[in-house]
Amino acid sequence: MSTPVLDETTRPKAPKIDGITDAQRRQGQQLAMIHRMHLQQIEQVEAIMAQIEAGNTKAHQVAEAVAGLEMIRNYRLFGNLCGQECQLLTFHHTAEDRQIFPALMQGSEGLRRVVERLMYEHTIIHALLEELETRAVALLQSPEQDNFTALSETFRQLAATVRSHFGYEETELEEAIGYHGIRV
Repeated sequence: MSTPVLDETTRPKAPKIDGITDAQRRQGQQLAMIHRMHLQQIEQVEAIMAQIEAGNTKAHQVAEAVAGLEMIRNYRLFGNLCGQECQLLTFHHTAEDRQIFPALMQGSEGLRRVVERLMYEHTIIHALLEELETRAVALLQSPEQDNFTALSETFRQLAATVRSHFGYEETELEEAIGYHGIRV
């Protein structure tokens, strides 16, 4: 699959807002608290993936049929947890795209460039979510190491992209969210 890679070096910076108050900054920091919940979900999936990966080594030492059944159970467990987080992340981005970003687009030209970039990054994340779903289906249909490796690589790219995106969003929008009185 050909999902675009996030290029952090091309991100615009939001202009600093003069006279921002501590209360406005705290309001802007609420977005980071929401992001922490999503990152905890990603960390849970990463922990399960590590368990699956550790189990793959043992699977080669037992009968092929038993190993296959254990792998399928683990893959289904992973798929269900990922599915829940993928839905939550999609909802989160949809809320930003429909509620937060339109209000911020009324700000300065520099802020509009940041918001446009964040909306573009949402498309990258959603393409990764679709690729992850495709790879999960392939793995369930054929629980082979190559399919797990492909799924694992896609998930790691998704996790890294989400972490980077959240950090950028939190940094660049912290002042603007509070200044514009946007409820997160």
